[in-house]
Amino acid sequence: MKVLIADFDLFKKMGGGQTFYRSIIKKNPQIDFYYIAEKEPSDTPRPSNAHALSYQEQFLVTDFKNFFEVTPPKWVERAFVMASNIAASAINQQFDVVDVPDYEQWGLFLRPALNYFKVNFGCVALSMHGIISKTLRLDWFEGGRGNIPLDLQEKMQYQTADIRYGISKSYLDEWQAFDRLDSHYYNPLHFLDLPKPTLNLPSESPPDLNFIGRTEKRKGPDIFVDLVWWIPRGNYSQARLIGPHSYNYNNTQSSQDYLNGMINHRQKEIKLCPPMKPSELVELFASKSLTFVPSRYDTLNLVALESLFSGCPTAIGNGAGVCRFLEESFPQVPFIKIDVNNIYASLPDIAKVLDNYDEYRENLVAQIRSSTLNTKDSELGEIYQSSLNFNSETREELNEWYSQLVTYWQSNQSGFSLGKIPGIKVVKTQVKSQIKPIYKQVQNTIGKTKARIQKPLEETRNAQTLKAPKLVNRYKYTFNASELTQKDLGNKVKECWKLGSAFGGENQSLQDKLGNGYRIDRVRLWREIARIEELRGNELVAATYKLRAIRLLDQDLFGDLSYINRALNNQGFTKEATVIQAMYGKPGEREAQCYELIEQTLLDNILNNNWDYELVDDRRDQSVYRVSVIVSLYNAAAKLPLFLRALQHQTLVQRGEAEIILVDSGSPGDEYQVFQQLAPELNIPIVYGRSKKRETIQTAWNRGIDLSRGRFLSFLGVDETILPGCLEILAAELDEDPELDWVIGHSLVTNVDQQGSWVNDIMPYDRRKYQQDLVYLETCYLSWVGALYRRSIHDRFGYYDGSFRGAGDTEFKSRILPFIKSKVVDRTLGVFWNYPDERTTQSPAAEIEDMRAWYLHRTFAGVRYAFADRSVEELEKLIYLSLCYRKSYCTHTSTDLEYAYNLCLYLKEIHPQSNALKYFQGIETLLNAYRSLDWIPKLSRFSPLSRVIETRKIASQIQKDHQRSWNHESSLGLTPTYQIFNDNRHEQHSFLWFTEVDNNS
Repeated sequence: MKVLIADFDLFKKMGGGQTFYRSIIKKNPQIDFYYIAEKEPSDTPRPSNAHALSYQEQFLVTDFKNFFEVTPPKWVERAFVMASNIAASAINQQFDVVDVPDYEQWGLFLRPALNYFKVNFGCVALSMHGIISKTLRLDWFEGGRGNIPLDLQEKMQYQTADIRYGISKSYLDEWQAFDRLDSHYYNPLHFLDLPKPTLNLPSESPPDLNFIGRTEKRKGPDIFVDLVWWIPRGNYSQARLIGPHSYNYNNTQSSQDYLNGMINHRQKEIKLCPPMKPSELVELFASKSLTFVPSRYDTLNLVALESLFSGCPTAIGNGAGVCRFLEESFPQVPFIKIDVNNIYASLPDIAKVLDNYDEYRENLVAQIRSSTLNTKDSELGEIYQSSLNFNSETREELNEWYSQLVTYWQSNQSGFSLGKIPGIKVVKTQVKSQIKPIYKQVQNTIGKTKARIQKPLEETRNAQTLKAPKLVNRYKYTFNASELTQKDLGNKVKECWKLGSAFGGENQSLQDKLGNGYRIDRVRLWREIARIEELRGNELVAATYKLRAIRLLDQDLFGDLSYINRALNNQGFTKEATVIQAMYGKPGEREAQCYELIEQTLLDNILNNNWDYELVDDRRDQSVYRVSVIVSLYNAAAKLPLFLRALQHQTLVQRGEAEIILVDSGSPGDEYQVFQQLAPELNIPIVYGRSKKRETIQTAWNRGIDLSRGRFLSFLGVDETILPGCLEILAAELDEDPELDWVIGHSLVTNVDQQGSWVNDIMPYDRRKYQQDLVYLETCYLSWVGALYRRSIHDRFGYYDGSFRGAGDTEFKSRILPFIKSKVVDRTLGVFWNYPDERTTQSPAAEIEDMRAWYLHRTFAGVRYAFADRSVEELEKLIYLSLCYRKSYCTHTSTDLEYAYNLCLYLKEIHPQSNALKYFQGIETLLNAYRSLDWIPKLSRFSPLSRVIETRKIASQIQKDHQRSWNHESSLGLTPTYQIFNDNRHEQHSFLWFTEVDNNS
């Protein structure tokens, strides 16, 4: 039998497909195999039944640069060219079978191409390894986008082949769902040389953890990183990612970029290592190690088989077809299966291997040695001789397309051209290969030049300076737009969004970017948006923007306070309306009214309620616990299983020292049914309480405190989690220092899909160099995810204010912060799972509530409440920090001039001789300059530019003055930089609320 493999350089390339073909050539000496040699030297060692055909390039894709017919489509031209050149390389020869891999697409036209070049053949067999479109869709760079032309080519190729065969039953089943054409299973045992299992070399060290494979996303290297993060550091020696990286289409990004960022955020010592040679892998599998191949998707995965049958314990993602192969062919051979949608469920199995490595490996080796490595499935020769089965309609269409393309190509060969002379054509191809890198270099240079042109737009001060002269014309265009219909109002508000943000920025030209995204004269724009939103019926949004204008200017310059109060009362924000009236009402009464409101909140929440419950399902067996984890539930049924299974891995939960309190706030979902199903499986101390009707999250937390029996309290949502050792680490800190009230680690925000599987990291909350007073500048320095505090805090300072819908946690911190002691542990312990659905804390309502929860405590009265019983030195240090601090989720330094100003006012009152007051004049001058940039009363073409330049000069001069006498120790080693737009007034509650716009109105 003669078989033409329609692939290139089989004994030079090192891909998975070429490895497969080399194996079947070796295992089938009775078959003569032919393949195309393009770059493979003629003297390359190869088996006697392997024959290389020299590549004949008669067709070029550039031959079709002027072909613009509707059919065939442009995207099949490469497949046509490659199929034709392969056929030309085998001209006038005869084969029984032509074998084409499905990771290429030239199988579309191979049949008509072979006929055109008079190649006599029996059938075309499609060898099914794994399609490229799936790999691209599951990789890092395209955000899950598909490739429609590629997808169509792969499907048509599947339908036009005579025979289809593959080494994975799972993969064959995928295609059967698309088209019921016959396909044949080629058992891997027919071509694999499985290694002999061995015990590991003796070692007293814990096992190594090794991910092996290409680091594209579908292979799951990120799953490996996340799992290693959850494994106690003392349980393994080292962790390595071993394999080549994947790249985007223009090689500007690689999987290494993603993985380095992920590793750094998790503070783990994971090494990225290059691919290993087969001999090196043999040594690795013989070492004391655990191999990870946590594939989200793989047709099979040969590395998993090589590792496992070497006797090396192996963890495999259930997206790999090899799982099914092992379960059906070797059910007695143990391996760890990783559920890629619930990766933490594999942790107990991994822990068992690491804790009892030698015993596990001995059993694995024994099971492999007792296994039968034979199969009765069809041999390759039988598959090649099976009956033909294809889609005749697809084949006819492809034949017609080939005919059209070859006719076009022939018609362009009739006229004389130097490029058609064979020798010239070879030279042309060689020159093209030399020019291509130069072309890429030119394109790269153009890209860099373009980036340099846009560079000023990346630095906000420069960008606003460049934009300023265009502001008045942009106002004329936007403010004068029609408002006759709701559609007009929708279009107008979108133009306002462009003016004040990056809305639509991804589709904007450089010229558009220069005319949008303004961060000056914001009061005017926000009030215009408020007016339009009021006309559109969005009363609360309108009030939010008007309130921002008052807050920025610290006065009701436009008489908007009455509208705001009316709107807030209409929307149920009565307490916020009272606070805002106190903050911005009569100037002489501000301080007294604000202080009274703060003190009253302390009194109002001193006691917890005596709660009634619709049901309480208590599955605890102790009267006292060390830690209580309190969880509020509302529409959380889908997320609850992953959340609880992750929480189950807490070391204190496993030891029975921690309880879980689930509080169902009258949810309409199936949370209780989910709990009933999970509770027997979890077998942990847990109680489920449900209120009769919906309540706020802070009310739910108060209920949880009521139900709890722990000395220390932790609060989580089902879209949050903590590392396995988190509670034990934090509880130890509280036990060690009786005066410590609240302890927290770092935390990480990640995007996850609907199943909770990791998509990418968003940002870390890095709390290094923690000072408790930083919480006054940025509330996330002290939070709940990856934190623990003493229950006694509530005995001393009361409970959560249940009247808040979303900002009650911030208010609680503001209320108790002057009286507690907190600390940061320098470890990342908490994780936010950012699911695709919206969050209630990201809304105008939450911004309104922050006036009561946070901004009230930033007033002069708030400063008095915070520092009435604290030292002058602490107050002075916070002034330094206000002028130079880093937010926990940022890397740059910020300023907070408004808070610094109020701190100085209080310092002047209690200690007017303080040396820190030398900065007061600069703070006041700079604050007024910043306010004048937010409201430019008399507009002309050049007044915005003039105001920006003047503010920059003021900021630069004051920065120099302050730096000359700066106390770096008081600002944690940071130096003040007054960049205007790095002030908190531009970094908090400055983004726009994009309301729903109906374009069909």
